[in-house]
Amino acid sequence: MNQVAIRAESEARTRIARLALLATCVVATILLVVVGARHSSLSVLYVLVATAAGGVLAMLETRRRVLGPQVVVAAIAIVFAAAVLTPPRTSNDLWSYTMYGRMVSVHGVSPYAHTPHDFLGDPFLARVSPIWRHRASVFGPLWVGWSAVGATVAGNSALASRLFFQLTAAGIATAVLVLVWRRTRSPAALIWLGLQPAFGAVAVNGGHNDLVIGLAILAAALAVSGRRAIWAGVAIGVAALVKVTALLALVGIVIWLWRRDRLRAALVAVAACAATLVVGYLPFIADASHVLSGADHTVTAGSPWNGLADLVLGSDAGRAFAHPLAPNDFLEALFVAGAATLVIVALVAGWAVARRARDARRPAGTTTAAYTMAAEYSFPWYCAWALPCFADGAPDALAWIVWIQGAVMLAALKLTTHPNGTIGDILVRWPVAYLATPLLLVAFVVAAVRPGVTDASRPSTIHLR
Repeated sequence: MNQVAIRAESEARTRIARLALLATCVVATILLVVVGARHSSLSVLYVLVATAAGGVLAMLETRRRVLGPQVVVAAIAIVFAAAVLTPPRTSNDLWSYTMYGRMVSVHGVSPYAHTPHDFLGDPFLARVSPIWRHRASVFGPLWVGWSAVGATVAGNSALASRLFFQLTAAGIATAVLVLVWRRTRSPAALIWLGLQPAFGAVAVNGGHNDLVIGLAILAAALAVSGRRAIWAGVAIGVAALVKVTALLALVGIVIWLWRRDRLRAALVAVAACAATLVVGYLPFIADASHVLSGADHTVTAGSPWNGLADLVLGSDAGRAFAHPLAPNDFLEALFVAGAATLVIVALVAGWAVARRARDARRPAGTTTAAYTMAAEYSFPWYCAWALPCFADGAPDALAWIVWIQGAVMLAALKLTTHPNGTIGDILVRWPVAYLATPLLLVAFVVAAVRPGVTDASRPSTIHLR
């Protein structure tokens, strides 16, 4: 056999192996969203398999491209289609969106001044998670407005309502991937982001608005990198009109501009963001501020504080509480500790990353990711805020840590309840839900501050357009 034939056979085997990894990732992800129970060991296995296959494939494709964009896009499209065709299996958030939208379009009241429980005859009330039936909307007016549009379009149809939010999420996720592709022309970047289960399948299946935040933050970082500070500020403001936590991205952008002696641009971005928030929130400021300031605090399964909370309270991320959001002094203390930690991490990590970042994406992603890394209350789909800013075709250690943490949070959320001290508790819950997240927080800070090459000098496939 001549050298040409040997090489062709080797390349064929490599392609088959890559396709097998891609198929494994797709099948495991589909099983996760279509048949995986909300809490089960099998669901955790699906998460781990999908994450491992997708991560290995992304690394291999980063080193040497074998798969073309068509097969990668087709795989992502299959996953998104399965996510949209399946009722939400990990979260009931879209039913809360529906109720808040119906308060506006059907009942004619403010969702900041009323709760879903005020409308006992509403056909969607039973679909809202019990712990949120007595809570006014914690989402910004932009998302409440979009929810009202959805409620108007869907009427009393549960199918139409869930499809409205799931298709919105799928469309936004697709827009993010299009932006990533236009800048990288890298199938590896599409695999890394689009097949990350928390960003793609789970966020789309749940119709989560966090994808909107991720798109807006990425757009803001691209705008300020292109010297369009006003539009960057507007984009962050739009994201904050969905969830106020999006303002963390502005911290990274301001730091990046400050470190480049572009103080005027930083002030312009802040002013544009503030103006956007004022315009959006002004009609609702009294009720909305009351809801946000009076929000109850609890710890979630993907939080680095979960182990401490369970050690003291035996809460199992709130699942062992009759009323998980009931006031609790210890959880309030954890909230303060988490808030202080995330602010410190955002400033320290954002400052270090901004020093060597060639554009604003990584600083914005870093300060945003500080929330999912350090906060008391965080869910897997929150990784959608920051991950798009790290999808550049050649992810470094910091990007991989954020990517892995999203998968770890998802695995922790899928865990079944193991009584303290049992074998399942020690062998499964402790490593996934108690040890991994604080270790990832430490790794995140170390990766951000450690000396390293600049973004401009490390390998990348970015194409500026």
